[in-house]
Amino acid sequence: MSNGARHGLGVLVGLVVTPAIAACLMYGTNKLRLVLTLGYARFQSYHGKEMWIGAGLVLLVGIMLGLVSGSRLSPLASLVPGALFTVVGLIWFASPRWAVLHPGPDVLPRDLGLGYTTLGSLGVFFMLGVMLLVASLAPSRWKARTSAGAAPHFAGPPPAPMGPPMPGAAHPMPGAPAPMGAPAQSPSWQGAPQPQFGQPPAQPASSGPPPLPASPPPAQEKKAEPSADDEDDGGPGEWTRMYGGNK
Repeated sequence: MSNGARHGLGVLVGLVVTPAIAACLMYGTNKLRLVLTLGYARFQSYHGKEMWIGAGLVLLVGIMLGLVSGSRLSPLASLVPGALFTVVGLIWFASPRWAVLHPGPDVLPRDLGLGYTTLGSLGVFFMLGVMLLVASLAPSRWKARTSAGAAPHFAGPPPAPMGPPMPGAAHPMPGAPAPMGAPAQSPSWQGAPQPQFGQPPAQPASSGPPPLPASPPPAQEKKAEPSADDEDDGGPGEWTRMYGGNK
């Protein structure tokens, strides 16, 4: 519903509610006045039909005042009756005689006329008018309503912090990209220390039993050394060859 249509509906509600509030309030007040009069005359409390009618009408007036003062309706729904009741209350303060004589019995029936005189003389109309005018001044009631079906807009993620993370900051999850300006993290397979030159790489531990110690190499058979007898049998000895013995 557009804002103009909402205010137009508020004016219509105000024009309908204003006479309803006035009639119920005046008639209910007169019924309660009769109950009070009968109680004083009989020196006892009166709980008959008149009292329940008056109490029910006053309750209905309170409900209507609460509805027109709510934030769901246009402020014109409370501005129209508030302006009318304020003017009537000011007339009673300015000229009570004129306020009593001009409605007359031709305009208002007897029950409504007695209630009107009671409420006007006590300043109830002026009080209700000021209350409704104040309820109409809320700025939120004059603004247009947003459509209920519009999806809420969420802001994007905040920008990544510049530079290295502050001490005590939460570490990023494994595999997540590093923040802008922070040093990139090396993969998990590059995090293991590399073996030094000349040092064999560490073998992965196996769950089997430890290997048995290597067996010693087989002993080589010693060649038999030639004995002295073999040298004598094989030919002339060294002294013989030196001094020209057997050749």
